[in-house]
Amino acid sequence: MKEFVDKRIQRSKAALKQTFLQLLYEKKFDQISISEIVRKAQYNRGTFYANFNSKEDLLNEVIQDVLEEMLQQIRNPYKSVKKVNLKEMHIEDITLFDYFKENEKLFKLLLSDHISVDFRYKMAKAIEVIFIEEYDYELEEGSQLNPKWLYIYRAHGIAGLIIRWIEEDFPSSPQYMAKQIVELMLISTEVFNVRD
Repeated sequence: MKEFVDKRIQRSKAALKQTFLQLLYEKKFDQISISEIVRKAQYNRGTFYANFNSKEDLLNEVIQDVLEEMLQQIRNPYKSVKKVNLKEMHIEDITLFDYFKENEKLFKLLLSDHISVDFRYKMAKAIEVIFIEEYDYELEEGSQLNPKWLYIYRAHGIAGLIIRWIEEDFPSSPQYMAKQIVELMLISTEVFNVRD
């Protein structure tokens, strides 16, 4: 009986999230009411409040789901290895950009003004956390660099690149972007020229 109840709760929760997203494609977060969500999902307010404390809670849970899927895509190439050599990486193992392209409509929504949350920052912060908690970069001997700042720099750089790629309507293929990420992770420039 408990398993049936659990599945029913999961089903209602998923339906409310999906309905909420459908409404967000049509209008801004502030214009959507809980009554409208439950009416369109064909549930009642009691079911909503059994799953979420508020509309903001619902939005945050939707965003957390998306970020967790994104982090799974980041982890994909490293599932079966303990030491990664970026120079030997197989570009086809990097599925992150395919994931963004396949979910184009969703990410354009999350980056739009339809939601009241800074999704750009949440995306960068999620990448930052995975870098800090799950990876240890090997720095050159004698380096004075605090690894924390390297992780933050790379995480926010990767997020910025992804966001710009989405906002510019995916002008390059996912494979091209995967190659660019690897190149960016490998490059080090000691000199630059100031333009006139």
